[in-house]
Amino acid sequence: MTSLEAQKVQGFKQYVEQYTKDLTGPTGEPAKIVYESVNDRWEVALTVSDKGFQQISFVNSIATMKGGRHVDYVADQMVAKLIDVIKKKVGKSTVNVKPFQVKNHMWVFVNCLIENPTFDSQTKETMTLQAKSFGSKCELSEKFTKQAINCGIVDAVLAWVRFKQQEDMNKKCSGKKTTKLKGIPKLEDANDAGTKNSQLCTLILTEGDSAKTLAVSGLGVVGRDRYGVFP
Repeated sequence: MTSLEAQKVQGFKQYVEQYTKDLTGPTGEPAKIVYESVNDRWEVALTVSDKGFQQISFVNSIATMKGGRHVDYVADQMVAKLIDVIKKKVGKSTVNVKPFQVKNHMWVFVNCLIENPTFDSQTKETMTLQAKSFGSKCELSEKFTKQAINCGIVDAVLAWVRFKQQEDMNKKCSGKKTTKLKGIPKLEDANDAGTKNSQLCTLILTEGDSAKTLAVSGLGVVGRDRYGVFP
């Protein structure tokens, strides 16, 4: 493979490591790279990405800069396996994890041989051949899947879920208005207390009932919507 030879690396696995050697996982540790030589036509590697979905791929020694169906073929397999694990860990949650959200945390490397591949243009940046016409299959092993579960992708998605849960909770708390206070003797609450305008209300505290009476009479001027009185 010309691109591999240019960098003087021994094999696709070492080529992948050139890209990921400085990569860190979601907790700051060095990222784990999962690699498998599936058969004589497919080599696959996988790790976590903190920059959205990323891919580096080759078809018949051609660098497909924008990926294509060979990358989707591999990525979709892994998403299907990882999302089941993630949903079990999340359990009942307000956040519904979708496949594209798992894919957003993946960096996929693919080196494959395809029979009569087709491309979207003369630059051959995207491989467009349907998977059924690849001439071979890439069936990832159970060992690869287990290693992929622990390579940082699952942890990154779970961290994102926790962030979204906290974000949703904050929105609910900031938008939630309590009901008016009831059962407190002598409280003259503002009309807007407990509504969406409650943050605009003012409670006037007075010293004794006589002062309260004076304050209440003053509300006839400023109105009862935004002002309450409590002795």
